[in-house]
Amino acid sequence: MGGKGSGNWCRWNTGATLEQTRRIDIRYMTKQGLLKAGRGGSLSWSSRGEPDGSINYQCSEQRLHLNFRSRSHGGEWESVKQSIWFDRTPCHYGGERLWFLCPRCDRRVGVLSGHGTLFLCRHCYQLPYASQNEGRIERLISQKHKLGERIFEHYDYGEGWGKKKGMHWKTFNRLHARYEAMEQQWCGYMGQYLHLL
Repeated sequence: MGGKGSGNWCRWNTGATLEQTRRIDIRYMTKQGLLKAGRGGSLSWSSRGEPDGSINYQCSEQRLHLNFRSRSHGGEWESVKQSIWFDRTPCHYGGERLWFLCPRCDRRVGVLSGHGTLFLCRHCYQLPYASQNEGRIERLISQKHKLGERIFEHYDYGEGWGKKKGMHWKTFNRLHARYEAMEQQWCGYMGQYLHLL
C-alpha cells in the first residue's frame, strides 16, 4: 500500500495551514477584555505589514456576533452576519474558561478560522497546523531552534551561547543534553541524505 508519508494525503488539505488564515482566538480576545457583554468593535489582520481585512463584532452574554463582507473566488462582495455561541467550562481553582462553539460542528474550540465565507473550526475546513506539514527533518530543526531559544541567553539560528538568566544549572544541563542529542540526530539525517546523493 502507500509509500512514505502517504497517510498525510488523505488526512489533511495540503494547501493552506491554520496559521495562514484569518483567525479569531478566544484567548486573545478574553485577555484584551473584548468579550464583555455589550462590547463591540472591530478585529483586523495584516500580512507583511499591510492591512489584510477586518470584521466588526458585537458581544452579548451568550454569543459573539460578526458582521463582515466576503467574496468567493474573486466574485461579488456580499454582506455576512454570523453568530457564534459561547461555551463555558469550570476551572480547577475557580472561575470559568470561555470557548467558541463551532457554528458547523458544535465542537468546543479556542480558535475559529476565516478560510471560507464563515468562521469555522480548523476541523471543518480540514486545516492542519503548519507543523503537521513539516517533514521529519524540518520538525527536528524547528524543535531544536525552539529549545535553543529557551535555554540560551543569545541564540542566532543554530548557534547559542550563555545560559538563560534565571534558569538553574541543573535544568540547563538537562535541556542542553537534549539540544545536543537533536544536533547529533540532525547530523545523522544529513549524513544519510548525502550518502543517497
